[in-house]
Amino acid sequence: MKPSIIALAVASCIGLAGCNFNSDSQESVNMPTVAPKPEDKPIISEDLYLRGLNGDWGTATHAKLNYLGDNKYETVLRVARGSNQFKIADPGWQLEYTHFTEPTEFDVAQDYDPKPDTNENCMNDDCNSVITFKEKGYYKFSVSFADESRATMTVTKATQAEAEKYYSEAIIDPAMVHKGHQSKETKQFSNFDGTKDTVVFSVKDPQAKQREFGISTTTELRDALDQGLIVNEQAGPRVVTGDLAFDALFAMSLKELSQLSVSEIKDGNYNYNKPIKAEVFETGAKWHYVWTRDLAYAADLSLALMNPTRVENGLNFKLSGFRANTGKQYDGEQIVQDTGTGGSWPISTDRTTWALGAERLLSALDGEAYEQFAERAYNAISNTLEADRLAAFDQQSGLYMGEQSFLDWRDQTYSTWTPQDVNAIGSSKALSTNVTHYRAMRLAAKLAEQFDSRNAVKYNEWAKQLKLAINDKFWNAQRGMYVSYLFDNGKDIAVDKYDMLGEALAIISGIASDEQAKKIMSNYPHSEFGVPVYFPQQPDVPVYHNRAIWPFVTAYSLRAAKQTLNVAAANNAVQSLVRGTATNLSNMENLEWLSGKSFIIHSDHGADASLDGPVINSQRQLWSVGGYLNMVVETIFGIHTETGHIAVSPFITGWIRNNLFAHSQQITLENFSFKGKTFSVTIDLPPASDDMSGYYPVDNVQTDKNGNYHVTLGALIGNDDTIKVITGVKPYASDDSRVYSPKEPILTAKALDNGGAKGVAIDVQSKYKVNLYRNGQLILKGVTAQQYTDTSQGFACYIAESVNDQGFRSNPSQPVCVGDEIRVKLEGDYHTLKQGVSVVTVDQNSGPVKSLTSFVVPKTGTYQIAAWYNNNLGQLNTGITNTVKKIEVLDDAAKVVGQGYIQMGHIGENKGMRYSTPVEVSLEQGKVYQFTIKDHFNMSYLKSNETYIYAGGVDGIKNEAKIADIRITPLQ
Repeated sequence: MKPSIIALAVASCIGLAGCNFNSDSQESVNMPTVAPKPEDKPIISEDLYLRGLNGDWGTATHAKLNYLGDNKYETVLRVARGSNQFKIADPGWQLEYTHFTEPTEFDVAQDYDPKPDTNENCMNDDCNSVITFKEKGYYKFSVSFADESRATMTVTKATQAEAEKYYSEAIIDPAMVHKGHQSKETKQFSNFDGTKDTVVFSVKDPQAKQREFGISTTTELRDALDQGLIVNEQAGPRVVTGDLAFDALFAMSLKELSQLSVSEIKDGNYNYNKPIKAEVFETGAKWHYVWTRDLAYAADLSLALMNPTRVENGLNFKLSGFRANTGKQYDGEQIVQDTGTGGSWPISTDRTTWALGAERLLSALDGEAYEQFAERAYNAISNTLEADRLAAFDQQSGLYMGEQSFLDWRDQTYSTWTPQDVNAIGSSKALSTNVTHYRAMRLAAKLAEQFDSRNAVKYNEWAKQLKLAINDKFWNAQRGMYVSYLFDNGKDIAVDKYDMLGEALAIISGIASDEQAKKIMSNYPHSEFGVPVYFPQQPDVPVYHNRAIWPFVTAYSLRAAKQTLNVAAANNAVQSLVRGTATNLSNMENLEWLSGKSFIIHSDHGADASLDGPVINSQRQLWSVGGYLNMVVETIFGIHTETGHIAVSPFITGWIRNNLFAHSQQITLENFSFKGKTFSVTIDLPPASDDMSGYYPVDNVQTDKNGNYHVTLGALIGNDDTIKVITGVKPYASDDSRVYSPKEPILTAKALDNGGAKGVAIDVQSKYKVNLYRNGQLILKGVTAQQYTDTSQGFACYIAESVNDQGFRSNPSQPVCVGDEIRVKLEGDYHTLKQGVSVVTVDQNSGPVKSLTSFVVPKTGTYQIAAWYNNNLGQLNTGITNTVKKIEVLDDAAKVVGQGYIQMGHIGENKGMRYSTPVEVSLEQGKVYQFTIKDHFNMSYLKSNETYIYAGGVDGIKNEAKIADIRITPLQ
């Protein structure tokens, strides 16, 4: 089992769901060799690791407990300030030892017991140990076992000698990285509290063909990493701009891209954490696998141009046919939806992001390489679209259901109750995921003209209709933005949440009109440090997606800013990318949005330490590297390849010219390769001035005989586009109504029967004004939270949302449903799950399962059909065994009158029960109906998951749920 929240099961609960990750990144490894006596066999035969420290739940080299003999172990770890959750565990999480009742103390031997079956007596949801380091440094962990039932551990501050046993260069003076360098430049970056961080850049020989740079920072770095580093330019692209810092950061980003270029990958959920050979990009310093969305977005931003071969290998790795024994070949491959919420697809449906990376890659390929990949891409995208059309498409709204793309750590962006009922996410509709489906359709239509002309018209029509539906359902005219997701309450409710990835994708994909695009960029809130990925923020939730800048999203916002010519948004994005990379000596995974810091320790400011974060943050995150390179290559030097040919159109704002390149007259990108040809782009800059507004249009682009580009810019054009900048809110504030949503209300409801007059009493608990909905219809607006009565509607589901003094609405409350319903059992062998609940197991081998009895409905109308079930095949936050079944409703002539696909996601409880996602059918009064449940497929059916070590993987496919009955309710 994986850890969960705060330091977090994040190895599997987020966008990189299911991963093990480690941070053996910036240091030399010097593991001591200890040779216990041959007869000295430890009580615990498995390797043991400290998992969770520095937010690293993987099996990093330094985290391994080194066996000393006599059942004693030790290691030394370099850790950052702040609170950590952790366990002592083996690589497969079969052994977990934890001190779960109170925080770990220093210099005291404390017992670590096996993880208990329940978390009733634990400090947190997954019974993790908790330790707080008041200062960064090197710490020794000494562990011993008297028997396998208990470990004893003591944590002490490591001496210099102890540290050097495990880190060959344990103490490094950052000034060393500048030694012997000819030129030096200092940049200062203002902080939220009035202080400044200083970054020093130096170069050994400014005229060298491959320069050596030194970079050091005063910013407190994540994971206690060294405060300086040396960067050597490599063969390939480089920039020569006259600005030492800019040149060094580009070289550093290319160095990180080289570090991410690996020959093997691994993840604790696959192949028993053994390496898998693959010439690909891994995902980050702490993420050693390939995930569909991460690679796709990174490839789209720039990596498909920087290294098309490695990107193609990675994209192909994320395609899979069906296992041989499934009988579901679907004419080839589909795109893999990685492990995720409730057991993955189709609760998570953003696998169509793959098409963005594929489209960018195709623009960089020619000849046979293009033809081969294009045909494979078309077949995979087509099969994916056809499968999603069945299991994830809502005919009524014209939209695709499923989780937000990348914002997939449920607690961070959805209602607080949804992590315990993930089917609500599965039936919601997300802006970003619908936009990526639109992009996949557009690419499929284009490729179909070459490979399958019959489908070209169909996919174009699908895309046209989806664009209309997105604009109809997601656009919030009052806010001037698209909402991030729609909540299904019988009728979709547009939730008052907004995400920049979805907004930017809608702009650059041509879904937003020019007018809408300009409004979005002007209205979306920023801080001086950058654009948050989500707004407004979630109260009482630590930093990760919530309250965070993600550089790859910033890069997409920069694309959108350039398209809309919003200079203020473009400047904000560029300074955010430069600042984040410079101060942290790396392209970080994420940053806190009101400080631009890679970590905020709330207790430094007398605030709640449980909100510290970002709770996970990896150096050299792949899509962050891609985002930084995109800023340089596409925005500043203007290289565009969308048509398959080079077009050069730089976007140089007044701030870029007069701040970033204040002392330069000319900037050049050298040695850039495209389709086998190498060229340079040189931009002559206008005279410097103090004017930071506006932008310089391209006046002229010339090409010399060698294919090099020379760009001349025109006179500065003023620009009055603005952005909304939030000021005066501290990054450790947790309830400021200017940036936070209110907490969602809590509802209870009960039926009333007063002498034949039926009604419903709804109790609403919230300290805010509330809006109350019945079956998706707003029935009370801006009222005080109290008890309300409603006339009987036969069957009704109520939700509410809180509204704060800024007018921000909360996420929806958990629905409460009251009224008449029909329940029908299934044919099959029932067994007792718990007191009062008997179930029949329906799995991939059950064949068609029929209703035990027929049923009739009291009146003609639309009805929702849902299964009441148990699925405990995996954790709520991960897995590949979301149960997906087709349900058919037949009349008494055995004619199918309605059908659809239900999802029964993981519920995280051995004997808990949930309702599946519903299927809507039209039924007539007086007719007799039955239903049949048939198998469909989930991600366990794909060949790529044959090495997955949990349910649905190595032991074979699993599409199984324990179903008590089927509920039929009228949809008013």
